[in-house]
Amino acid sequence: MAVFATVQLQAYQSVFPNAATRAAALAPLVDNGALRALYGYPYDIADPTGWVAWRSMTSIGIIMAVWAVIITTGALRGEEDAGRGELALAAPQPRNRWFAAALTATTLETLTIGVVAMVSLAVVGVPQHLLAVSNSLELGLQLMLPALLFTAVAAVTSQLVNTVRAARLIAIGILVTAFIIRVPADTGNGVGWLRWVTPLGWIEELAPPATPSVPALALSLGATVLLVLAALPMLAARDVGLGILSARDSRPPRRLLLGTSWQAALRDEAPQLAIWALAVAFYMGLLGALIKTVFELMQRTPMLGRMFGERFAVDGFVAAAFSMTQLIVALLVVTLLVAARGEESTGRLELVLAMPCSRTGWLGGRILLAATVALAAATLAAVSIWVGAAITGERVRVNGLAAAAANTIPLIVITTGFTAAILALWPRAVAFTYGVVAAMYLWDALGTALKAPEWSLKISPFHAVPRVPLQQFTITPAAVLTLSGLALITLSLWAFRRRDLVTG
Repeated sequence: MAVFATVQLQAYQSVFPNAATRAAALAPLVDNGALRALYGYPYDIADPTGWVAWRSMTSIGIIMAVWAVIITTGALRGEEDAGRGELALAAPQPRNRWFAAALTATTLETLTIGVVAMVSLAVVGVPQHLLAVSNSLELGLQLMLPALLFTAVAAVTSQLVNTVRAARLIAIGILVTAFIIRVPADTGNGVGWLRWVTPLGWIEELAPPATPSVPALALSLGATVLLVLAALPMLAARDVGLGILSARDSRPPRRLLLGTSWQAALRDEAPQLAIWALAVAFYMGLLGALIKTVFELMQRTPMLGRMFGERFAVDGFVAAAFSMTQLIVALLVVTLLVAARGEESTGRLELVLAMPCSRTGWLGGRILLAATVALAAATLAAVSIWVGAAITGERVRVNGLAAAAANTIPLIVITTGFTAAILALWPRAVAFTYGVVAAMYLWDALGTALKAPEWSLKISPFHAVPRVPLQQFTITPAAVLTLSGLALITLSLWAFRRRDLVTG
């Protein structure tokens, strides 16, 4: 998070070095509805602090909220799902202490991330007179508050339902609803009051570099405290392993997608995959709508048009959009294979393998499912960009979008192979693959900005593949990544057949 924010600060200084002309140069961005929907209301983006708050912290805040939901539900409801919560509470300790320990851990992790981000921004920005120390504190606050608030939301949802998946889906649903309410508040006329209805609007109303809004700060912190207090009586009122909302003991059989283990996995992950699909379609559709802004910028700045040309600018924009798509599909692969680990850790896999289902068939089906779903997500991204551009009256080359989607295949294969190999060899470490993917993506962005040696940049698979359609597709890096991924997949299938199942 700190790297992303500081890179944005440096990029802002490079692109807009002249403070006197920034406002005029940024005017097309201020008035663009798609950008407002994506990043929020641009309060003062002519100031470096305002730019980072708008361009980085709005997105990072949502990512932090999702992270807090996953961590908190895992520490509360996930521990009960796995049976460890019952063991922990069998010791002489009150439930409230166990509950407080989980929330304290998430809070300390959030504060650590926030402090690192604040220090990084101050170290980069203060010597260059881009921002003051107080501005870095404001930006850090904008980063931490969504995580703290949705930690409390997840604490409540973990008491309401009896599975970690349901708790996460409800909490993410609340976050999505908050975002949907925020969009018209930022894009419409006369409906800015809607920002006070949504938690994401409260965070936006902090509006750095201005003095933080006291009502917005009070609402964010107050809601966090009230939600935690509301979760405590729910915790005391229910039995371990159960939720406040009663679950049905029986229901009519639903046999759809129960023919094979991979079909059952698809069925289990369908609600989560639907959220991924909606998020990809919405986000990439907005990016497609921004292509009109690229054309307007070229028209406003004839020199840019003569230097680059419209096709070069659009291809560069699509390549940048697919850089984010590459990260999305890689994380989607990891998510599906981590879910496979969940089936093993809870003991369900042992029951599956007791039936006529081989280990190779089970893991191979999960690998194929992860790769296929990721490729479908890349295709959906390409279609959404085209639709978003078409809605605004612009056209994007279909062959360029198709090539960009196909360019994700080597990344999908290498990510699938690496994650599957970790699952087969060190199953308890498979969740750390999220960190590896994030580190590789950030190194591509940060290393490129710092002009690191090319050999070091190519450590990242995200850098190894060309920026299609801006750059020509090259077969060598794609072949190396694909063959390496297939080799890792083969290794994972071999290793998984030879190890014991690991629960817990």
